[in-house]
Amino acid sequence: MRSLFIFVWCAVILIFTCVSSFQDLLQLGVLRFRWDAHPTFSDFLSPLPYHLSKGFLLQKLGHIIVFQVLTLLLLVKYKSTCMILIVTAAFASLTEFLQLYFTRGGRAFDVGFDLIGILLALGMAGFFKVNPSQHINIKN
Repeated sequence: MRSLFIFVWCAVILIFTCVSSFQDLLQLGVLRFRWDAHPTFSDFLSPLPYHLSKGFLLQKLGHIIVFQVLTLLLLVKYKSTCMILIVTAAFASLTEFLQLYFTRGGRAFDVGFDLIGILLALGMAGFFKVNPSQHINIKN
């Protein structure tokens, strides 16, 4: 069952990553994908914008929370925090890179926000020095 939760959460992340307009999905319920076979890879290295709007900050908070939840789900299933860090960081990088192909703005700084969520989850687990699987009764 834990694996199913992890799979579903990753699938949701990928759908939100690849949908052509996240705003259309949220506001209109429209799920559309557009493929760009020749993305502009230099966009990946674009810096943070100078003006950080409330919407932008909420979006980045979403990055943090989504990857924090993913990391917590993995912590419940697996014991190796080092491997969880590697896998989640690689998945975060993949999702941002994929956005370039799906006409979305994949950015390296977004991977940084994802890493904040990952590290927060790992830090919380380390701080409490508790294996979450000992307290959460989810059957395999």
